[in-house]
Amino acid sequence: MIGIRSSLKAQVGIRFQKLAPEQCEAIHGASCRLLETVGIEARHAAARDILAAAGARVDGIRMRVPRRLVDWALEAAPKGFTLHTREGEPAMRVRGKNVFFGVGPGTLAILDHRTGERRPATLADTAEGARVVDALPNIDFLMSMFTPLDIDQRTAYVHEFKTMLRNCTKPSIFLSHSAADIRAMVAMLEAVAGGEEALREKPRGVGFVSVTHPFRHELEDMNRLIFLAEKGVPVVYNPLSLRGASSPVTPAAATAVAHAGELFGLVLAQLVNEGCPVALSGGSADKLDMRSMIDIYAAPENRVAFTEVARHCGVPHFGLAGASESKLVDEQSAAEAALTMLVEALAGSNLIHDVGYMESGMSNSLAQVVICDEIIGWIRRFMDPIVVDEETLALELIERVAPMGDYLAEDHTMAHLREDWYPDLFDQSSHDKWVNAGSLSLGEKAARRVDDILAQDQVEDLPAEVLEQIDTIIATRVAQER
Repeated sequence: MIGIRSSLKAQVGIRFQKLAPEQCEAIHGASCRLLETVGIEARHAAARDILAAAGARVDGIRMRVPRRLVDWALEAAPKGFTLHTREGEPAMRVRGKNVFFGVGPGTLAILDHRTGERRPATLADTAEGARVVDALPNIDFLMSMFTPLDIDQRTAYVHEFKTMLRNCTKPSIFLSHSAADIRAMVAMLEAVAGGEEALREKPRGVGFVSVTHPFRHELEDMNRLIFLAEKGVPVVYNPLSLRGASSPVTPAAATAVAHAGELFGLVLAQLVNEGCPVALSGGSADKLDMRSMIDIYAAPENRVAFTEVARHCGVPHFGLAGASESKLVDEQSAAEAALTMLVEALAGSNLIHDVGYMESGMSNSLAQVVICDEIIGWIRRFMDPIVVDEETLALELIERVAPMGDYLAEDHTMAHLREDWYPDLFDQSSHDKWVNAGSLSLGEKAARRVDDILAQDQVEDLPAEVLEQIDTIIATRVAQER
């Protein structure tokens, strides 16, 4: 099994900025204004009471939140947090300039790397996906990837989360639309960590609360948020705006609308437990293709602005890249993955999810994840700083060897040649060698890499006593649905 990538190696400088600081402040200010004028429909009586006690204005189920509460919450929220491996080792320092990549959640279909067939996802696909993520050096965290359709859907999330924990040692981002599922998942993490305080001290994952409308937050949305905040588990509260549908079509307005919704969640989380870790999306706004009404994941309009708004607020950013609208592992899927991952990394997004998504989030591909891992390796090497000092300028060496000599046998070459990036999948050989190796396409090589991982890389299972605790937690959750 390939080890966890050191978080110290993930520190990359922010190299790109599309919005000026005053533009970020204009969007943030617009979001704060919308919270005060439009407000949020909060369909949770206890949440309304908490907000009202802090000074928010109540109008039925609508809560209007003053700017001062937003400013206070941004000050109270930590500037970062550290995620740990299943065994409790530091793995991801989610803060500042650090950039991490992970897969996405819950697609109903898989593009099977063995057959090329698009078929319904199963729990076995979740297990294989988790093992592939565990083995890949540039995929830093795990999400569920699939919705297994071969098990009872009422409790599918908890069974899937057990499978994830057994087959991957990396940190996870977990989700469900049910607060009961989230409580069970946190209980499983506590069993793995050795108790509630052990998990609070060394969090193994992030709770993801997806909200379907920026201005309407349902009971279960806030149940999940309040529970995670009380537990001190890092949380992403993510109201999505679809440009032209649940928000205006212009990117600035769509970002402001979604950002208003997440700021509402940030305020509530800090009122419940001041100092609980929160990552913002910065106002995640997706393009709605007006020709088909499909949510477009790789659109250029979706990029960077929300990253910069979150950075402007001084909190970690939960981003999206590595997804494609393609139906095949092909040139389009590689191009869209590479473009989106590069610009989000350059913008400084901390947690970049949905790597490997296909056809606008409807299916997932393990071969595509492997290709993205290769692309991420290229991006990380590109973003490494160039060292300019006496050793790297090598003036004495040049003066000794130039003008007619070569550097192939020099100690300086031997000392530094391994610093270059060499791919595992991308072909850099001669045409004859490529033909002799089978004339494989990138997609074919990626599919073979998935098979190699599944044949060779084994993840040590959880201890028997931990599995027993998890099974008890799941049995309790199943009983609730009877």
